[in-house]
This record gives sequence, structure tokens and C-alpha cells, in this order.
Amino acid sequence: RRAQGWYALALSRRLGGDEAGAARALRRGLGVLDRHRTSLGATELRASSGAYGQELAAEGLDIAIRAGAPAQVLAWAERWRANALRMRPALPPDDPDLVAALAELRLVSGLLEDAVLAGRPVRALRGRQTRLEQRIRDLARRVPGGVGVTAPPGVRRLADRLGTRVLVELVAHGDRLGAVLVRDGRASLHDLGSLAEAARLARWHRFGLRRLIVGGDPSAARAGAAHAAAALDSQLFDPLRRHLADRPLVIVPVGVLHSVGWAGLPTCAGRAVTVAPSATVWLEADRRTTWAGPPVLASGPRLAAGRAEVRRLAEVLPGARSLVGPDATAGALTAALDGAGMVHIAAHGTFRADNPQFSTLELADGPLFAYEWERVARPPGCVVLSACESGLTDVRPGDEIMGFAAVLLALGTRCLVATVLPVPAEPTTALMVDLHRRMWAGARPASALADAQQ
Repeated sequence: RRAQGWYALALSRRLGGDEAGAARALRRGLGVLDRHRTSLGATELRASSGAYGQELAAEGLDIAIRAGAPAQVLAWAERWRANALRMRPALPPDDPDLVAALAELRLVSGLLEDAVLAGRPVRALRGRQTRLEQRIRDLARRVPGGVGVTAPPGVRRLADRLGTRVLVELVAHGDRLGAVLVRDGRASLHDLGSLAEAARLARWHRFGLRRLIVGGDPSAARAGAAHAAAALDSQLFDPLRRHLADRPLVIVPVGVLHSVGWAGLPTCAGRAVTVAPSATVWLEADRRTTWAGPPVLASGPRLAAGRAEVRRLAEVLPGARSLVGPDATAGALTAALDGAGMVHIAAHGTFRADNPQFSTLELADGPLFAYEWERVARPPGCVVLSACESGLTDVRPGDEIMGFAAVLLALGTRCLVATVLPVPAEPTTALMVDLHRRMWAGARPASALADAQQ
């Protein structure tokens, strides 16, 4: 209600011609929401709280865009974007009830899958699963709040860290898609056309790539994916092309564009590309020092290619700890994450759109839930998830993301390499071996991935 009051005051001031006064009221309203967010410990609640700032942030963005002020557009976009990731959560205390509930849910999920495959009745097990998930949500909401919100950086701070890289932050303004571009210490504002058209092309591109991977007429699928890629690439990058040259990119998507397979676009192919939930999150991650623990390699069951992948990676990464077969349990992997320099996981995953915190990775003793990684004290520096769609996230208002990627970035993981599409086993293993060989030799992850993809 207080935030709504500040929003009303801002509208009143804009009607009176006082744009500066309106902007001050909007900032005060968003400040109220920031203080509220720090009282929330559960990731689910923090991510959902972004809805309350939607009107405030949109009004501020409108003021900045109408004024033609790129730095202010960037500031307003960042002020509301991925705020849950701008706040480092306090490490929750050991909660034996939560640990026990997650262990029981793992057991029930395994029993449920067995019953489905055997054709046995599952109604009682589904009811037990639903009750356990509700209990876990209730227990997670008792976690204490965070320890402060990181203020969005200005253009100068971003430029100092970017170096020769170019930041492209996409913004939605009504039915239009825009971009703030930061290069060599200067920011510029660009109109990229219809937001709905970009979303349509992004979905078309994903559809074409999925058909190419999972079946259908290969020539038709390849042609469809290539056509959609060219159209989407043209809309997003033609207005920016003269500013990009051949420089590395840092891309901050918006809305449905979070699920774009960027490496499949002509402008990004062969180029070092980093995708971030926000410029603020990227800056904090890029400045972060990482732990120096030995690499950890893990493979899940029912994935023969995953075990072969881990075996080949162990030859590339001296001193790596391998978790395969019965050793690759949820508890062992979670413990190994703590303080590791790099973690590579080849395991089947399931993305839960209804609550991404219940997304899973399949391990020897059953599913590992995204909830379980929120308790890691020293997050790994770099995590590679090579299984199908392991980088998918759910996007809430305020471009708040939820899923394994969000959990890892919120913990403090500096870099995540993952896929937003299904992937074929053998080429993926070859790609992973080449990627790790290049990173082990000292290449930055984005450059190493681009070269390995080529």
C-alpha cells in the first residue's frame, strides 16, 4: 500500500509536469519494496515480490525513454530487474525438518516413478508428494531474510569492468523492444521494433532447433531454424551492428527472450557471449573471486553418455574428483559443491514450471531438488550442466528467474554453462571435452565455449 501510494504521487506529479519529482517518488516506492524484499528468506517469495514494482519501474522507464537518456533507461531497467539475485540471502540455519522432508520427497518421487512405469495405482503417492511439497514450501518460508540489496551500477562502473566487451541490455517499453548499449564508456539507446514480433521469432527459433535435435525432416528443420535465426538476428542486432564489430558481448535478455539459444544466431556464432539476468548481477559475478578446490565431475543414472563424458573429462582435468554410479548421490554432490573451483554434471534433469525450486537432477539415490543447493556455504566458481535444457528458468515479473540457474547465481557462483534446449549425446561430449581443455589452459569460459562450438 505504501508503494502504491508513492506510485499515485508519481502519477500526480507527472500530470503536473514535474518529471523529476515523479522520478523521486517512484524511487521511494521501489525503496519500500527493496526493504520488504530483505525480510523474505524464501527464493520463491523474493522472486514473486517483483510483481509489486512493475508499475513503478515501468513509469520510471517511460520517463527516461521519453527523455532520450540512455544512462537513465539503464538505471531504471536495473532498478527492478532480477532484484532477488541482487540480494545475498543469509545462510539458513540447519533445519532438520526441512532436510528430512526433502529426503522423504526424494524417496516418494522414486516410488512414484517406479509405480508409473509398472502401471500400478499412483493416487496415494501423488497425494503424499503434494503434501510433502507444500510442507517444504512452508518450511522454506521460515528462512531469515537477506543481508542487503546491491545498488545498480552506473555506466562508468560497468564500462570499467567491460573493457572491450559490449553490454546489450534489452528493455520492454509498452509494445516496443529497446536496447541500451554500453561500449567504451558510453551508453546509447536503440529501438529494436515490436516486442511481440521478437517473442514470436524466439519461439519459432526454439521450435526449429528442437525439431532439428529430436526428430522430423532434418532438411526442413534446418531450413526453418536457419530462417528464424536470421529473422530474429536481424531484428535484434541490425540496429546495433556498427557498434558491435567483433567484440565479446554481454547480453541481458527480457521476458521470453531469456530462453533464446543465442549461439544459434549468426551474430553470436563464434563470438564470446555471456548471458546475464541483469547487468548488476553480471558485474558482481565478474568481480567475484572463486574457490580453488579441485574440479568435481558427476554423472547420473540412465545416461551412458554421461558416464563416458565424465571418464573423458577426468583425463583432461588432473586431480578431479569423480562421482559416478552409486557414489553420485544427492548428498555427496551437494557436499562436493562446497568450495569446488569447477563442477561438471551430466545428469537427466526435469524443469518444473509450476515451481522451479522443485526442478530436479536425477542422481543415484533419486532426484536432487533445486531447494537443496540453497544451503551451500561456499558456492563453486563455475558450474557446467551438460544435460538437456539444464539452463531453463521460469521468468517472473521483474525478470526474476527461478530454477537451478537462479539458485547457483544467487549463491555466488561466478559462471554457469548450460543449455536451454535438448542436446544430442555424442557431439555434446566432444564439445564438453574441448570446452574444459580450453578453460583448463586459461581461456575465459565465454571465449572457450565459442571456440569449442565452432
